Amino acid sequence: MSEQDTLISVENLGKKFSRNLRQSLWYGLKDLSSDVAGFKGDRELRDGEFWANRHISFDVKRGECLGLIGHNGAGKTTLLKMLNGLIKPDEGQAKLKGSVAALIALGAGFSQVLTCRENIIINGSILGLSKQHIMQRLDEIIEFAELEDFVDSPVRNLSSGMQVRLGFAVAAILIQPDILFLDEIL
Repeated sequence: MSEQDTLISVENLGKKFSRNLRQSLWYGLKDLSSDVAGFKGDRELRDGEFWANRHISFDVKRGECLGLIGHNGAGKTTLLKMLNGLIKPDEGQAKLKGSVAALIALGAGFSQVLTCRENIIINGSILGLSKQHIMQRLDEIIEFAELEDFVDSPVRNLSSGMQVRLGFAVAAILIQPDILFLDEIL
């Protein structure tokens, strides 16, 4: 495989957090002002901080899968959130090529009062897909999620497993991403 087939390239990625909310907000303001001024600032640990991830490097090529295994608090979800762009790393960089979808939090993006059908249409619209494209794939999504009997039920009436299947079906079938991030929700 060539370098063109590399979908994820991570180099020396790291994220730190502060255990104290007040301190975290203060450090965040300082870091933001340094970034705006064009300074990298001090990326070493300050009082009360800890590294959630540090010195993370890897490549994932088209067709490969990578699993993250570790104890609670090891930084697995933090890494996925950095890769998905939900949080900014404190050091290093991640380069992603292609379309990306993520199932990081159960039910994220679903309105609990709307039906499965309505949620599929709204999620697809938010992703910039045409209603025609969404409707062409609707039956396939519902069948894949095994929710034929519940398609017009509010999402809040679904079990957590049914909600996960719906989220996965939307990501896998409607979006058809090059990169799919899955947290431990499955």
